[in-house]
Amino acid sequence: MRALRSAIVLLLVAAGAAACSGDSSASLPKPTKAFCQAAYDYDTNLPKLVGKLAQQTALVQKMADHAPKDIAKDAQTYLDAMERRAQGDKSVVDNPDIERAVKNVERRAAAGCKLYEQDPSNSGI
Repeated sequence: MRALRSAIVLLLVAAGAAACSGDSSASLPKPTKAFCQAAYDYDTNLPKLVGKLAQQTALVQKMADHAPKDIAKDAQTYLDAMERRAQGDKSVVDNPDIERAVKNVERRAAAGCKLYEQDPSNSGI
């Protein structure tokens, strides 16, 4: 009985370690080429568009249009916030729900599209 408990504990520990060490994005659907291109365009152009809300919103629109299903709601939240801010609504600034949605979209783009691992002009994005 003691050996069985030890074996079960070891199995659970091994399963937990495997789950923690695995790439959590591996089970997510692969983003489309259009989403990855939109994410790349957003990432590379955003620094040049500080204060230009209409142009920033257009970049977010492209990501939202092609967002994978798992972050489509977050991408829409991000887009809605950008549109509201462009119309003067300051309540979207520092809103934790919107910040969470933005981070989810950016994290998914970085991981799913490997934004920081390759140059899309050489990878077919």
